[in-house]
Amino acid sequence: MTEKNLTFYTRKALWFSAIFFLIGFVSCKKDGELDPDFDDGGLAINFVDTFSITTQVVQEDSLRSDLSIYNLLGLYHDPVFGPMSSSIYTQILLTGVNLDFGATPVLDSVVLTLDYEALYGDTASPMTVNVYELTTKLDKNNDYYSNQYTSFNPTSIGNLTFTPNLNDSVNIAFDGGDTLAPHIRITLNNSFGQDILDGDSSELSNNTNFTEYIKGLYITTADSVSNTSLSASQGSVVALNMNSALSTVTIYYNDTSKYNFTINTDAVKYSRFAHNYSGTDVEAHLTNSPSKDTTITYVSTMAGVKTKLEIPNIKNIADNGAVVINKAELVVTVENGTEGSFDTPLESISLVGIDENGEDFFLPDFFEGPSHFGGNYDDDDKTYRFNIARHINDLVYGTGIDYGLYIVANGGSITTRRSVLTSEKNTTVKIKLNITYSKI
Repeated sequence: MTEKNLTFYTRKALWFSAIFFLIGFVSCKKDGELDPDFDDGGLAINFVDTFSITTQVVQEDSLRSDLSIYNLLGLYHDPVFGPMSSSIYTQILLTGVNLDFGATPVLDSVVLTLDYEALYGDTASPMTVNVYELTTKLDKNNDYYSNQYTSFNPTSIGNLTFTPNLNDSVNIAFDGGDTLAPHIRITLNNSFGQDILDGDSSELSNNTNFTEYIKGLYITTADSVSNTSLSASQGSVVALNMNSALSTVTIYYNDTSKYNFTINTDAVKYSRFAHNYSGTDVEAHLTNSPSKDTTITYVSTMAGVKTKLEIPNIKNIADNGAVVINKAELVVTVENGTEGSFDTPLESISLVGIDENGEDFFLPDFFEGPSHFGGNYDDDDKTYRFNIARHINDLVYGTGIDYGLYIVANGGSITTRRSVLTSEKNTTVKIKLNITYSKI
């Protein structure tokens, strides 16, 4: 056996010895002594939770939102993060080919319906929505992100002021008296419906031609994040199921006829998000203002903010000899009192690595599965916990540059949630890395 192979097997034997002792004698004291002690000195289990963890609030650039299962619409004034909003761009599609309305069809009305999925914010706040016609076609070969604009005709083709209601069904008295699940109904201008009825046989023959003729809709709130009269904790954002059979544009014509244009999985659609952090502590963090509250940090959905973590002295754990990282748990706590009337913390967050290009990557512990890796919110102690022993071992023995970690929100493009987290400078409960290790 070569010297190289001997070294390999010697290290492997030491590793399995450490694992054996850990499994066979799980009872240990925080001061690092095994209980019971071994006559030959044993293998000490050590615990440390004093490593410095620096935090920095970072603004998200954007999120890809054209693949989302839900689309967000609305405007909410968060008491901590300030106003946030979401708008929707979407195609409408034929449900077949060679659509024929007959000779000289007479329009009765045209209605956009949108199926509710969830509501975030004040259930009593009214919302005003405007609808516009797109002037640029959405392309299924393109990726669409939450900071993108698509051009539209600035003349509204429909508007509605309503209070979102996810509980009461809707009776369509003029359409056969059907009672449908809760949804939004926006009557669009007759001129828009007439344009559709006036389409020639080529324009109504298939969706390739139809989406050149009717390029789609832009659905947005009348107010914006920079121009709103909403007070803190007012307003709301609804999650819409645009793929639902209830999400359609329906043309009623010739008194008794109707045609449903669909907004389904084949339709290109995406959400655009906006935030206004002016005057908030979030803005103070993003601008590194001396006035920022250094005891807390932030993370939010809708391409809002994330938190960068660094553990600058982690290699010091091996200063006095080689170690085996038995367990490493990052404990992140929600700041007490930061949950407003409608501002429950994120149900889950993720912890990702940062590469040399500033891009995210999954930590090796992530592939152990969600039940092991963690990240779900524990309402009892207001914490998120991550098991990252493999990542910490890589940091201790790796030779590359450590670019840090990001705490990011899960469901970033389909939910409206945020969390205020404690930093290492918090005087009550700090962000903490608990490490159990063995010296070998």
